Amino acid sequence: MMELVKVTEKMMMEQDGKRVGGDSDHWIYLTNLKAYNEGFLLGVYLHFPFDEDELAQAYQTICVGNEFVDEFGYSYEEYFITDYDVPFSVGEYDFPQSLAERYDGLEEYMSYPDEVVRVIAKHQGESPIIYELYEGMTDEERLGYILVEEGLIMVPEHLRSYIDYEAIGRDHAINTSGEFVGEYFVEFL
Repeated sequence: MMELVKVTEKMMMEQDGKRVGGDSDHWIYLTNLKAYNEGFLLGVYLHFPFDEDELAQAYQTICVGNEFVDEFGYSYEEYFITDYDVPFSVGEYDFPQSLAERYDGLEEYMSYPDEVVRVIAKHQGESPIIYELYEGMTDEERLGYILVEEGLIMVPEHLRSYIDYEAIGRDHAINTSGEFVGEYFVEFL
């Protein structure tokens, strides 16, 4: 038989705001719903990436599970997400396991600024090509230079000073599925 743990106000105050999970700066704030409805904030910062054991530890920390009961014997079994800092949108009733999988799918892009990762997250399932643009020009001109420099558009060396790089970049941006994000152009295949 499972041993029941009576959740007290003191217990909630001691557990609130702890950190569990991975070592990134991205997190969700997982909150005990029943405690919240009773007027207590009992939550944990669950940092990405996290595994099943760390998620179980987060549930334990915020007293979510059938073994945790209030003074009347009703269990604390529901949670919700009250805050987050990840480069994709999160709903208050999203499953943490699904969010962890989504984060894992974006992990190779986490070295880019969050706004680039947000654009990639919106196009989940598509393969991005990320161009880092030069400074001091229009977005289209910078993209044109990159396309020529990378050899994606063939221009003989002796003609490069005559080329309208802005037109090349503008045409590429119009004719592809991509967008300018800060100092980057993210294209999707």
